[in-house]
Amino acid sequence: MMGSFVIFVLIVSLFGHTAFSADGMGSQPLIEGAKKEGQMVFYTSVETEFARALTAGFEAKYPFIKTDIYRSTHAKILSRMNVERKTGTYIADAVSVGEFETYHMQKMGFIAPYKSPSAAAYPEGFKDPDGYWADLYDNLIVTAYNTSRVKRDELPKHYEDLLHPRWKGRMVFDENEHRWFANMLYLMGEKKGMGLMQGLARQQIAIRAGRSMVTQLLGAGEYDLQIVAYWYKPYLMKKQGAPVDWLSLEPALVALHPISIVNRAPHPNAARLFIDFVLSEEGQKIFVQRGRESARIGMKPEGYPGRLKVFPSRVQLAEKLADYNRRFEAMFVR
Repeated sequence: MMGSFVIFVLIVSLFGHTAFSADGMGSQPLIEGAKKEGQMVFYTSVETEFARALTAGFEAKYPFIKTDIYRSTHAKILSRMNVERKTGTYIADAVSVGEFETYHMQKMGFIAPYKSPSAAAYPEGFKDPDGYWADLYDNLIVTAYNTSRVKRDELPKHYEDLLHPRWKGRMVFDENEHRWFANMLYLMGEKKGMGLMQGLARQQIAIRAGRSMVTQLLGAGEYDLQIVAYWYKPYLMKKQGAPVDWLSLEPALVALHPISIVNRAPHPNAARLFIDFVLSEEGQKIFVQRGRESARIGMKPEGYPGRLKVFPSRVQLAEKLADYNRRFEAMFVR
């Protein structure tokens, strides 16, 4: 008994501080493999400042790895990877795009499974059960409004309240809300959901391009209410003194931005180490400290609603996204 304890103490003393970090990330063989590779290429749709903050934090922790970033839109990254596959070119090691593009990448064999130890701290719905992806960061969908133009007693409590005649001609949509449209029909049910959408279509909703730009226009007084906004934007604008606030209408949706290792990645060990890092508490603090949202349990930015029941975007809806897009445009983007 005493001999076994002594052996255990020796193992801990020799390897306890080098084999794993607090998240269980960074096993010594993985670190050694990444050190030999010496580099890692990250394809991402996240804003450049966040992508650079992530890779800077990673390089500070693992200075023997040089990272390169290719930043573009969800669709352009998917298209680029499709072209690379057709030409037998393999450049990217890790990729982070929207949940629907990730679904298609998995179906097309562009990404590979990797169950990062860091992903254990993520709830169901925010990671793939087979390890193909985990949520790098997310965006809570809220409704934003201009506090100078909307009276407090006018504020809606339910989506159905937006069908009141008082809102006709006062609301705005981004032109690309078909993902929200798809999730709403799924969560509310086709009949009830379509009833809501048809009612909204009669409300003379303005359609503009660029969700963040729409929130800026809301603050400038061009619109009274933005039906679909990402929480962080009106929250930060309000902190900066803009006449903008937000409220959450149920069902409260969360848009996902998964991260995955690329199938046949040139630097697979570095990619796994990077994914371990960005999903860890240390990596997620990079988002949270900048006011952005983490799906990791126990990590939320200042001001985030604490008791809100949220529903992660259902990735399987990507299968019929073209149909949802057609229906959304027919109703709203005439």
